[in-house]
Amino acid sequence: MYDQHIYCEEYKDFKDTIADIINGDDEETDVQELADRIQEVYDEGRMQSTQYDDLMRYIQDLI
Repeated sequence: MYDQHIYCEEYKDFKDTIADIINGDDEETDVQELADRIQEVYDEGRMQSTQYDDLMRYIQDLI
């Protein structure tokens, strides 16, 4: 599916949250809830598949 035209406002926030978790700056965010939210945004068609894949690679390392 061609979805490179999609602009996802949440992508940067998701990426920043993941970086904070990895760096130990965020110990309160539930990784599974974050993954579910990312999935929801993607399923709604508001995120590019490449962005989704990028975020989920990090999530897989955290779970």
